[in-house]
Amino acid sequence: MRLKNQVAVVTGGGGGLGEGICLCLAGQGADVIVSDVKQELADKVAAKVKEQGRKSLAVRTDVRKADECQALIDTALKEMGRLDILVCCAGVSGASLYSPSEDPTAIENLSEEVWDLTIDVNLKGVFLCNRAVIPHFKQQGKGKIINISSVAGRKGSANLPIYGASKAGVINFTQAVASQLAPFHINVNTVCPGIIYTPMWAEGIRRIIEFRPEFKGMAPEEAFKLMAQTTIPFQRPQTPEDIGNAVVFFASEEAKEITGQALNVDGGTAFN
Repeated sequence: MRLKNQVAVVTGGGGGLGEGICLCLAGQGADVIVSDVKQELADKVAAKVKEQGRKSLAVRTDVRKADECQALIDTALKEMGRLDILVCCAGVSGASLYSPSEDPTAIENLSEEVWDLTIDVNLKGVFLCNRAVIPHFKQQGKGKIINISSVAGRKGSANLPIYGASKAGVINFTQAVASQLAPFHINVNTVCPGIIYTPMWAEGIRRIIEFRPEFKGMAPEEAFKLMAQTTIPFQRPQTPEDIGNAVVFFASEEAKEITGQALNVDGGTAFN
């Protein structure tokens, strides 16, 4: 129980990657505030946390809005009495905003709407939640912030131009925050997941099938499996629990001397 009696807030915790993180934190003894833009999804994951014997609370939060991010932190402190860990996992790919006839990877097809949504959720949301929790962590002289980026943020990708840009920003921003908060003994790190079959990936893979000839006619699961086998050295996708375990490590005392780092959990896809 590496996180016994600690309290964590997880944004984007209502499913997929965020759900895996919530359950891994709970499995190591943490009480978890599950935040998601969809209340019903947050409720379901909070119930699963409670089934593990931990306290949990579901809070609807749109991380694009400063007042809602602040309310999330305030609610966690009011209802739980303390806050030790912030995990910023809320994210979007923007794929659902393209018309069926548009290649979602082509720069000339990218709209301001897609750009704004992706940057606002993936990068601005991290900024707003980090900003909201920092005064509390400074006051108590400790705290753990784990921002979820992606291996897509390590190198520009023809297939993920906006998503990759937003995730590169998360890595850079995390390093800046870590530098500022080091004197207060606050650890700030990033986890960079590889390829994981989450609802967001399922949405994206359907669009890829339409425009990538090597995947033509495949079911989403089949195309995803082929992509994993051909792009990941370990030839297998990662799981939400793989990322959750990395988050637990960064949140634990074992990582007390680690800050400003970006850890790839990607089966060897990237080495930087």
